[in-house]
Amino acid sequence: PPLPHHRRHTTIYTAHIHTPMTPLVLTVIIPVYKTAATLDRCVESVLSQADGCELILVDDGSPDSCGDLCDRWAERSDRISVVHQPNRGLSAARNSGIARSHAPYVTFVDSDDVLQPHTLPPLLALLAAHPDYDLVEYPVEIHYGSPRCHQLALSDAVYTDWRRYWLDARAYTHTYAWNKVFRRSLFDHCLFPEGLTFEDAWLLPRLLPHCRAIATVTTGLYRYYDNPQGITRTATGADLSLLLAAHCHVLPLVSNADYYAHVVNVALDVYHATGRVPLLPRLPYWHTPKLLINRLLGFRFLCRLHQLLRPSH
Repeated sequence: PPLPHHRRHTTIYTAHIHTPMTPLVLTVIIPVYKTAATLDRCVESVLSQADGCELILVDDGSPDSCGDLCDRWAERSDRISVVHQPNRGLSAARNSGIARSHAPYVTFVDSDDVLQPHTLPPLLALLAAHPDYDLVEYPVEIHYGSPRCHQLALSDAVYTDWRRYWLDARAYTHTYAWNKVFRRSLFDHCLFPEGLTFEDAWLLPRLLPHCRAIATVTTGLYRYYDNPQGITRTATGADLSLLLAAHCHVLPLVSNADYYAHVVNVALDVYHATGRVPLLPRLPYWHTPKLLINRLLGFRFLCRLHQLLRPSH
């Protein structure tokens, strides 16, 4: 039975363990924190998908009614387990779900987002047909509900070299954890970094070298609802510095002109947010005016020039 409210947040793990009637293929991990208004919508969108899936709701010490809602869902469905833990952040919540997953594949859904109907069955069928696929990425509708809404459309492609996926599919611009299905064993090599923002940008390039094959598909849709309080809208200079550091870790391993231009733009964002010129690897790319200035005159000069030319708000 659900724990009393006063005990819930001192309990690291409370779960309803069930034996599924069909073979368990996928664990869907849903971190939960202050999303009482959207949690039902999220869980319903996942439960409507294929059999063979278990759901793990990780109540990350949410101070509202989320813990009770999670327990009620577990009472309603044998496919749902619940983890209650003190608040430790998104990475820790995801890691707790991974530690308690029982399926060979895992995916992540934020508790204020939804999966469109018929998203998971084609992905599971693809994985069954191609046991060498260690990661599958599917389309996402970003900032749904705002004027900034747009869809990340992917092509049907398979990459046996993670560098080609990173560069040709421009994976560095969509490192999101939530529109991907991962082989569970990938997380034996690395987990989400706790205490860091932009955790997806840190984790994905550390998992990719362990993938035999990576597939992108045109089927399915993850709907990412616009969140004015999300990290992409509220990122501080310290947050952006962490994002830059994540990319600078990858640059020595794989780069091209487009990726380097992307990292230069992140570095400029850090400069504008902090007033300090960050360290940036100097690579031999100059196919745009911005990169040419960086190559010839240095990043410090580019920062100052960019500041002069940047429109005032």
